[in-house]
Amino acid sequence: MPEPVVEVVHRVRTDPGRLGEQWYRGVTAGELSEEQYVEIVSIVAHVVAIDTMARGLGLEALPLPRPEAGSPTRYRPPGAKPGGAWVPWIEPCDVGDSEAGIYPTDRPPANILKAMSLVPEEVRSFFDLVTNQYLPGPAMRDFAQEYRAISHAQIELLAARVSALNRCLY
Repeated sequence: MPEPVVEVVHRVRTDPGRLGEQWYRGVTAGELSEEQYVEIVSIVAHVVAIDTMARGLGLEALPLPRPEAGSPTRYRPPGAKPGGAWVPWIEPCDVGDSEAGIYPTDRPPANILKAMSLVPEEVRSFFDLVTNQYLPGPAMRDFAQEYRAISHAQIELLAARVSALNRCLY
């Protein structure tokens, strides 16, 4: 893998406390695009979520899938612009046909959704995983009903602990 890719994977996974805008600007100033950065962060998040769940269940980590042939689309949403994250993002009012469905329609989107919106397929993919490992979006805020064998409070405690262990500041 190219050195900037290795740097992003390593820093995001092992030293997230030292992520900063200056570092981000440095890795995306050369051969790594902002879209590639978002995709790499999403892949790391996918792998960490799946591996952490496997460890928690006492299972072996799944092998990485084989690379598939093809070229990236290099699609950049035309509505992407600077937002509250280092990467450009799409505001709900700027969502086009290719980004349709990445945001909930019943509430404002969380910043994590917007921060990944430069690569809409990563929003879809990551939150498909979250829906299965955590809770679907509407169920997250439905405290009148429990959807899993453990309560919302227990889920949040586990999520907070895993986030702390992974040094996730979100």
